[in-house]
Amino acid sequence: MGPENSIAIYSIIAGVLVCSIFPFLIFSNAFFILPLELIADFGINGSTIFWGIIFPSFIVFIFWKSGKNISSSITQTTKYEACSQFTFEVSSKIIIALFTIYIIGSLLNGTSVALHSQFYYEILFSLIMILSVSVTLIVLTIFSSIIIVKQSLKSQY
Repeated sequence: MGPENSIAIYSIIAGVLVCSIFPFLIFSNAFFILPLELIADFGINGSTIFWGIIFPSFIVFIFWKSGKNISSSITQTTKYEACSQFTFEVSSKIIIALFTIYIIGSLLNGTSVALHSQFYYEILFSLIMILSVSVTLIVLTIFSSIIIVKQSLKSQY
């Protein structure tokens, strides 16, 4: 198994492990779906399907694609540079995806506030939710990138 294949496989495994947390939290009785619905609400069944199945599958795809991108440079850089490159690629794509989902959800659903002054607070609170979900995923990505790079370097030797 070449270094390109091994890092892609380790990236997929790490992505599945990171994303296994999302469906567990969403489909359990924990109220984790409420902050995600503040980012974008797709209806009663649509939100759980989107945030519990589609979005975690998208994250696994991002892990796999980023793992393939850094596979060529993993032998030329240090372990920490490869970890930071992988983390930056995954985190930036996740943050861009969350902002895009928020904008699409706002365009589809609109905003409903009682007072005009509450509109800005609704946007601010949604951005805080995006950043909190992003920080959680960034921390998980940092840990998984360390594991991915270590395992792929170990399999090369």
